[in-house]
Amino acid sequence: MPKRRLKKLAVKIARLPASQEKNKKIHQAAGMVILEKKKEINEDAEKKKLLLMRVGVACIMVIVFASWIFNLKYQFKINSSDNRKNSFDWEQAKTELNKAIGQVKQGISEIKQIQAIKEQNTLPGEPEPTNEQIDLLKGRLMSEAATGTASSTVKN
Repeated sequence: MPKRRLKKLAVKIARLPASQEKNKKIHQAAGMVILEKKKEINEDAEKKKLLLMRVGVACIMVIVFASWIFNLKYQFKINSSDNRKNSFDWEQAKTELNKAIGQVKQGISEIKQIQAIKEQNTLPGEPEPTNEQIDLLKGRLMSEAATGTASSTVKN
């Protein structure tokens, strides 16, 4: 492929009137001329707006932070008073749970004894309880033990 020569473009700049020359800035780089329009915004007004924005954001941040601290202080007071009033008695819960589990185990052992007696004394005309019926009775016993109404069925 033959090498091509790049042609240099010649740019002619005509003199602008004095009023337009103030608003344009001329940059020259590598033979190119770029015209830029200057910003006509007053820098003092821009700085004033920026300062006002920063002060506003800072005020909002201070208000949010102060309200958060006040709320946090209030929450600590509420939590400390609640902890003193509502302490949970783990020992009592443990003894009640052990008592309920003991009742369930005793009920299951009674069911097993009844099944063993039934197997020995089954009459040919008497229907034998199915596993579904036995499971239903176990479920009833467990639900009674969980609600605390099983004390009437358990012998002390």
